[in-house]
Amino acid sequence: MDTSKLIGGRFKVKDRPVSGAMGDVWPAEDTKLGRTVALKFLARRRLRRQGAATDFTDWTVKRFGQEGVAMARVSHAHVAQIYDTGEHEGELYIVMEYIRGRSLAGHLREGPTLTLERTVRWAREICEGLDAAHSREVLHHDIKPDNIMITNEGEVKIVDFGLASFADVAQSHTGAGTALYKAPERWGGSPGSVRSDLYSVGCVLYEMLTGRPPFGNPQDDPMTVGRMHQDNAPAPPSAHRPGVPGQLDRLVRILLAKDPGDRPRSAEAVSAMLSDIQHSLGAEDTATRRAHVSGGVDGSADHSERIRELDRQIFELEGRFGPYDHAVIDARIVHAELTGRSGDTRGAAALYNRLGRDCQDLFGPYDARALNAFEGVARWIARSGAG
Repeated sequence: MDTSKLIGGRFKVKDRPVSGAMGDVWPAEDTKLGRTVALKFLARRRLRRQGAATDFTDWTVKRFGQEGVAMARVSHAHVAQIYDTGEHEGELYIVMEYIRGRSLAGHLREGPTLTLERTVRWAREICEGLDAAHSREVLHHDIKPDNIMITNEGEVKIVDFGLASFADVAQSHTGAGTALYKAPERWGGSPGSVRSDLYSVGCVLYEMLTGRPPFGNPQDDPMTVGRMHQDNAPAPPSAHRPGVPGQLDRLVRILLAKDPGDRPRSAEAVSAMLSDIQHSLGAEDTATRRAHVSGGVDGSADHSERIRELDRQIFELEGRFGPYDHAVIDARIVHAELTGRSGDTRGAAALYNRLGRDCQDLFGPYDARALNAFEGVARWIARSGAG
């Protein structure tokens, strides 16, 4: 694609694209409004070359426009805003909000085990964004970690509403990455529903808690994964991660129910359940702080809000001073301690382990900061009863 000229008469491509199965995303400058946007191109030609059905093009053109109009009506803090649609050199594109951050898939793949608080908070924000779309009768059809962005401020943004409903048409692109999160009824040919999206949320929540999806892995044959979704029952998250509250085990179980009628009625209902769990985590943290007054953490703020503020502080400090500044390391230590005191001892150990390895890489294997971090690993593993 020729990116040397303005796209749509106003968008100037700024950098290289990020490629996905259904298309490419280019950062661009909106020369009319003076802001950075993301241009997501639907790769019709590429899909046809790789075996998509011959009637894919006409159907896609129609649906692409309809989806863009629908999503333009959805305005919510946890949904990436769609601004416009267009066509350039025979390829359709949407103009959407540019998100500074990285995908949930990146966090799961590259970061430490997510804490319970962060897991519950991000899952709640996913459901809040989905509820806003569902209220406009817009389904996502492809909720998965790659389609959930986490901003540099630690907030969820759901992306790809504009393309997700086309994914099943391009059969050559229905790979295991999507199969891992696809509801049982959709393997039987159902177009899906609100409760199909919620099943996918259950798969994502399961992976956030355990580090693995409930069925299969990315290397498995998609049809094999599909049979697992239809026939198998996953072990509860607590079987893979001791310390997961029973409330979360129960919520995951009902989200992953085979019969859509056995799942929650709405994303709003799931968000309310997650809010209750989030408050209970905060209550547990308050009780723990009272038992550990000498620990040096102020007990005046709610646990969830303190974790949220620490997330923002760490993101901001890393952006300003780099990941290994003293202030960043100090904030990560406080974050790990607060995580442990909330009852998520394994999460605390994982955070300290990542910090220790990072400090070793930068400061050397015998640096005091690295050794102190690994002492934190041992301390919180011992408290978990696993060591």
